[in-house]
Amino acid sequence: MAFNPPAGQHLFTLASGALAVVLPSLTSSLQVVSHAAGRQARKVQKLQIVRMSSGRDLTEQWLGPNEVPADDRTVSGVQLYAVDKNGKQRYDVRIPVIGLGTYKFKKGSGEARSAVLDALSVGYRHIDTAFVYGGEKTEAEVGLGITNALMSKDYDLSRSDIFLTTKQWRAYHGYASTIKCLDLSLKRLKTSYVDLYLIHWPGPAYSSLARSKQAMDESPFGPFIYAKDGHEQPNLCHLRSQTWRAMEDSVFAGKCRAIGVSNFTIRHLEALRKTARIWPPAVNQIELHPFNPQTELVKYCKSHGIVVEAYASLGGQDSGKKTWRALGGPLLERKEVLDVGLKHKKTPAQVLLRWAMDQGHVVIPKSTRLDHMRENLSAISEGWKGGLDGNDNTLLARLDQTGMSDVRLCWVRDPLKNLDFD
Repeated sequence: MAFNPPAGQHLFTLASGALAVVLPSLTSSLQVVSHAAGRQARKVQKLQIVRMSSGRDLTEQWLGPNEVPADDRTVSGVQLYAVDKNGKQRYDVRIPVIGLGTYKFKKGSGEARSAVLDALSVGYRHIDTAFVYGGEKTEAEVGLGITNALMSKDYDLSRSDIFLTTKQWRAYHGYASTIKCLDLSLKRLKTSYVDLYLIHWPGPAYSSLARSKQAMDESPFGPFIYAKDGHEQPNLCHLRSQTWRAMEDSVFAGKCRAIGVSNFTIRHLEALRKTARIWPPAVNQIELHPFNPQTELVKYCKSHGIVVEAYASLGGQDSGKKTWRALGGPLLERKEVLDVGLKHKKTPAQVLLRWAMDQGHVVIPKSTRLDHMRENLSAISEGWKGGLDGNDNTLLARLDQTGMSDVRLCWVRDPLKNLDFD
């Protein structure tokens, strides 16, 4: 049976498999509840936790992600920049440091629904999905899984216990289209609001999937020769600003608690900043792993209070053998990762997730197996005291392939995958 924390409290999971809740003020007693697999009994133990070293209550002032110590991120998630319906800054939107990613589940198989139910049963409270996933079928399965959990006494959850993210698709760039896209997502997800809504991709939609490389190479417009009407390069910056304006109005309408972006570069963010009413974006969800740490972009995001959310933390699902050969093999098989795991008695996946978490990033690994879900939770919990050390980070830093043309492991079929456009 899942444990539901009282209203206003937050849930996290210890390496032992125990679940814990904590009040946002970080000054109340902490309840730890045993949740070992297959056991119904609960053992409650009260622990005392102390205020952050700054002495500030998290409900009193928004703290940028680079200001929050790792232990506090583990306990109560990362606080996001957000405003209420009246445009006043709010301090109650926190994203759990780990979520279930739902990219590339089998279309229409029910796999996404089952994964959501399993994840919620072992302690996940953060689900990440997108309008376009699974041929536009995944959102409905995610919504069904959440609805099933909310209706079941075995889960004992309310909607406010679950942090739900979805993403606007590029074919819907523009004001009216974005409103339509969000409304469709809310209908599929069977909810009146999402906790976080992201622009999925800053680039254009295409008029055709049958794109000729020769035609793109020879055209002065490059890949934009195939851009959908209205998505031509000169229009794109304005189009994104209108997309953001629709998302801002959706916050004011109560359809989103926070809004952010995905796959945005520094120049995309700087362009958005010029017209945004809500700034900074709460999150920039980007491909990020030791092969591609995106150091300058991360530095920019932290300086502006934008939480970095890493996808493809374990190497992604889109790359082929040619790319892996050029990089010296998949991340999960690299000797550097295996050696760190051996030292700490952790799996390669745990090492890579902890690498991201120790840098202050949120992670959203996909999994369909309960044992992997528990393993992933364990990687970011307090049970791994201290996480990676300096020697570990030095070793993993050798994997950095910044500047290599094939370092991008995702969006590999998009001719604009390297995001080198305004």
